[in-house]
Amino acid sequence: MRTTLFALVCSLCIHTLIPRGVCAQPTNWTLDDQFGRPHAASEWKGRTVLLIAGASPAAATFAAWGDAIVAAYGRGQAGGADSLPFLVVGLADIGNAPRVLHPLIRLRLPRNRARPVLVDYRGTVSRSLGVERLTSNQMVLGPDGQVLLHTRGVPVDTAQARVIAEALRRAVEQAARPAGQRSTP
Repeated sequence: MRTTLFALVCSLCIHTLIPRGVCAQPTNWTLDDQFGRPHAASEWKGRTVLLIAGASPAAATFAAWGDAIVAAYGRGQAGGADSLPFLVVGLADIGNAPRVLHPLIRLRLPRNRARPVLVDYRGTVSRSLGVERLTSNQMVLGPDGQVLLHTRGVPVDTAQARVIAEALRRAVEQAARPAGQRSTP
């Protein structure tokens, strides 16, 4: 009993000392989206991803940031989310919310089936990606899963949306080049 309690206290102390951005990115995670459908990390392999993440108070900005960035990227292109050369995914970190509230929080997430919002019940994936709590985080993930750009901000900023769209464009172009011609974006 004493050893178990000591191990628990030590693990909690060590966990609080590790900066958010230092954790290794998880490679074998599976999270449910707002509809309860499972999504695995392997779905992103080889794809450029626009990830809009945050804790539950920032969830209201998922759709707004996604729309602004897609509009800046598309500049009038029609075709919807299916025609985009990248995935648009939300990530809701609800790890600090009481478990009894998890179903209610999930119901309040955007209901757009073309843009899943993955629910991170423990906050482990969010921490590994360096998601800052209580604000919206916009990230461009390259085909190899690396974070190419990470911005933060709650109100949607059209200038910032253009910067993110440009990073997406570079990542998509980079991914389309043959392996021997790729360079760091």
